[in-house]
Amino acid sequence: MKHIIRDFNLPADPHTVILDPDFTALDKMYEGRTAYYGDYHVHSNSGGTSDGKTTPEEWLVAMKELGIDFVGLMDHRQVRHQYLDCFDPKYFLYGSEPAGLWHEPHLTFHYLMIFQDIGGLERVLEKFPDVFEFEGGVEGHFKYIRVDYDRFEEVKQAVLAEGGAFVHAHPMQQLISDNLNDYNFGDGIAMEIIYCCSANHKRWYLHTAQNYELWMKMLAAGMKMPNTATSDAHGKPHNKALNTVYTKRQHCADFVQQLRAGDLNSGYMGIKMCIGDNPVGSTMKYEDGMQLLIKVDDAHPQLFDEKEIYYLNIITDEGLAYSAPITLPFERAIEVKPRKFYRAEIMRQSDGFPAAIGNPIWMEK
Repeated sequence: MKHIIRDFNLPADPHTVILDPDFTALDKMYEGRTAYYGDYHVHSNSGGTSDGKTTPEEWLVAMKELGIDFVGLMDHRQVRHQYLDCFDPKYFLYGSEPAGLWHEPHLTFHYLMIFQDIGGLERVLEKFPDVFEFEGGVEGHFKYIRVDYDRFEEVKQAVLAEGGAFVHAHPMQQLISDNLNDYNFGDGIAMEIIYCCSANHKRWYLHTAQNYELWMKMLAAGMKMPNTATSDAHGKPHNKALNTVYTKRQHCADFVQQLRAGDLNSGYMGIKMCIGDNPVGSTMKYEDGMQLLIKVDDAHPQLFDEKEIYYLNIITDEGLAYSAPITLPFERAIEVKPRKFYRAEIMRQSDGFPAAIGNPIWMEK
């Protein structure tokens, strides 16, 4: 099994480590926030057109056993899963997974529409009868229909206007194109990368490698797409494709807000990072004397391996700025140079697989 990060041979972009740094800004940014571990994209057996094998009630039991704090039930072509008696926004996210087909070129794609409240999905479906042909009501279904890009853009903007989040689902497993622009749903729109944090699952491992390489190419091309992890689980639940999200409460609205902001990381270890007052997922102006502050002190107890050696990499658009083995808790500060972005990731030494992939802080010179 090939090592993912080792294959890319990042050039060196060495940065100076700051001695005796002040972490006040970072600590203040994360004050009162807790690390929650969740999956933004799963499926359930909720009746209707759902094609999952696990009922929402069974999901709740499995989540407790697996240490999963929340999941996004993105059941296809319907809204009924949101109205089940067991649906609790503390554990489940409102939304669905539509699909479309560009008129020109003829490319199929899937996407997630995730909302902070129970009515958001229906309001968007009803607003675009030509795109969804939504039947209305709790038991109403919608369809997957051809759509041109301008109309698709209107759907995306309607989701964002509802306070919702938009995600390009399993990009390279559905949309086959040599044009990076076909994968780009716009700045700030997330794209799924991790399918499983285990090199023992060959198919998921290869999917992660494909999507991770695609994401790196898109970042290099100047596209500002955050990443998320997903299991896209239709069968038995597992905790091998989690996101770490820092929020002040365990609630759907908070998890969606962090996804909208790109302020989260995929994987089972939490990455806290900022440059000045600028959090992960933001775009900022470069100024002389800035410092990047980073801490790693949270990890999923079932997935973190105390015998493993983990490496933290800080990466810019020009290459590897800093790399070192870490033990928890970990903290570091480095100088900031005029770069297009800074991002961090944590890799396992044993197999080169990601334990966490942080989102960038983008910079403007």
